[in-house]
Amino acid sequence: MLEGIGLDASQERIYLALLAAPARDAAELAARTGLPEERVAAALGALLASGLAEDGPAGPGAVRAAPPEVSLGLRVLERMDELRRTRLAVERLAREFGEGAGAGESVEVVEGARQVAERYARLQREAREEILCLTGGPAVAVPAEANAGQRDALDAGVRYRVVYERARLEPGSSDSPLLLEEWAALGEEMRVTVEVPFKLVLSDRRRGLLLPREQHTPVPRAVLLREGLVLEAMVWLFHKVWESALPVPAALQVVADGPLSSDDQHLLSLLLAGYTDRAVASQLGLSMRTVQRRVHRLLALAGVQTRLQLGWRAAQLHWL
Repeated sequence: MLEGIGLDASQERIYLALLAAPARDAAELAARTGLPEERVAAALGALLASGLAEDGPAGPGAVRAAPPEVSLGLRVLERMDELRRTRLAVERLAREFGEGAGAGESVEVVEGARQVAERYARLQREAREEILCLTGGPAVAVPAEANAGQRDALDAGVRYRVVYERARLEPGSSDSPLLLEEWAALGEEMRVTVEVPFKLVLSDRRRGLLLPREQHTPVPRAVLLREGLVLEAMVWLFHKVWESALPVPAALQVVADGPLSSDDQHLLSLLLAGYTDRAVASQLGLSMRTVQRRVHRLLALAGVQTRLQLGWRAAQLHWL
């Protein structure tokens, strides 16, 4: 759950244990979690060093978790800031190379819809292991329904992992839910996020094609990436976006349909006030299953995975 903000499994388990109740030391936490004391001590040290845990007054319960709304919220913001800085760096590189400034062997500017389509088809045709994609904005050269290269690659056993922008799941999008269901049936692994910074295709981590979300020139342009630092940065960025995105096809059933209803706003306000699902169900006169289904829908609409992220994203979207 928290790997997307840099915690490993042991650190997450210790942090959640400390949220439930403070602990005297690593030995007590080891007894409560069932983890080896050496691993607990290392995880606890990392949490203390990063500010996710803090020493309390001497005596029982001397170590406690830092408040999640502050400590974890800061981690989420830091990760998003990392992605923002990377996006700006990539946009600068694309702009420089698009102007013909210093293009080297590892980067090549491709101009024209037909040329971009050919490069895209070649990347899929040459893939032997996996294709990684970020998909956002309108199609430039190859509409989703005309992407025969992907069908052929999936049939050949190539693994596809694709992150879609949430708007692509809306009715009328070229990537409609029915089409995505077809891709899923063929084996594509899908996730969805609120916004994709640009379009990206990576083939076996050896070649890549980078495009802006929207073309602002009469002739479509893309940047072809070969092995090198820029390609490595794109692979890193893809995995960061993938880790924070919501799995699909769960999101196929919760396509965004405009502003929140008053019922959803009420439910969200109770969640952000710290009510448990059981308390929310009692307040609203709903079953637990209905509450959990509606919470899952809110997570999908916001394009997030955790309730902590939901609170942060709800504030951004002015849902309350």
